[in-house]
Amino acid sequence: MADDGTRRAATSRIWRAGLTPESAALLVGAVVVALFLRNVFVEAHRTVGWVVACAIVALLIDPLVDFVDRVLPRWLSVIVVLLAVLSVVAAVTVGLATDVLDSLDELKESAPEAAARLEENYQWAADIGIGDRVQSFVDELDDRVRQGAVSQAAETAPTYVVTGILMLFLLAFGRRYFDGFVRQFSEERRHVIREVATAGALRGRRYLLVAIALSIVNGVVVGTVCWALDLPAAASLGIVVGMFTILPVIGVLVGGVPALLLAFGLEPWQTGAVVALTLLALQAFEAFVVRQRVDARTVRLGPTVPIIVGLLGFELYGIGGAIYGIALAVIVLAGSDAFGRMRGDDLDVAVSE
Repeated sequence: MADDGTRRAATSRIWRAGLTPESAALLVGAVVVALFLRNVFVEAHRTVGWVVACAIVALLIDPLVDFVDRVLPRWLSVIVVLLAVLSVVAAVTVGLATDVLDSLDELKESAPEAAARLEENYQWAADIGIGDRVQSFVDELDDRVRQGAVSQAAETAPTYVVTGILMLFLLAFGRRYFDGFVRQFSEERRHVIREVATAGALRGRRYLLVAIALSIVNGVVVGTVCWALDLPAAASLGIVVGMFTILPVIGVLVGGVPALLLAFGLEPWQTGAVVALTLLALQAFEAFVVRQRVDARTVRLGPTVPIIVGLLGFELYGIGGAIYGIALAVIVLAGSDAFGRMRGDDLDVAVSE
């Protein structure tokens, strides 16, 4: 009898999961909505990219607008700053375009030659097939830069007009848009959203401005060193290092691989040593000087998130997508860090009370 009672008690504890009509309808609806949103994003991902890019650029140049706003009306300050920034970007782009394309031709000829010499001199280079890898990389780079980027820029000229107008609206009325969004929430949440968004934007902008300045410095230094050592495609080598500098801790060394390849493959080992020491010095300066001062005032960012986001952005939009994707990730992480700091402060206050 005791055994029968035990079995009944055990049987009574068995739970059976069922799917009610309401939950089934909710599940089907969730799947349909997810597929709809996915298709919407696929169709509109380019437009979404434009909006994100314009918002990031507007955030970066907003301090210039505030500075000019001291002597000019707001609407005129927006136009003056935007035209000045676009003029500088256009001048730099046009000035570098010829040099980059010329150095790209040099790179197409020199990189396979350097890889072949490395395979002759080092067994490890032959084992990994560095010659084939370099040839594939150079061919893909030429296709993306010369045929893809240049032709796409010519075909999407109206896009720049649209994005320029969007930046005008964001710079002129962006704060009003944000205030209108915040007013949709309760007073308590309104304060949290405003504080987190403001701290995230300020910290993220500070981080990105430092990263841009560091990228320019690193690119100029490496390009100048490569030019002084008479390495081919010095401009392209400097630009690659500058672009990869946005990856914390490892960016300079990763971006300097092409320069090391050409230096050790085409020149005596002393030339390669100079390039390697230059890259190590720049990376050490970033890790032990810049990061120590900047991370505490902005956001601490490792290489993992930029690599993942950069690869996804590059797959969707190319080089520009990778850059803006990483910038957006920095701002989001800065906001998350600000929210964590607020929660920590609230917890400290509660404990003290």
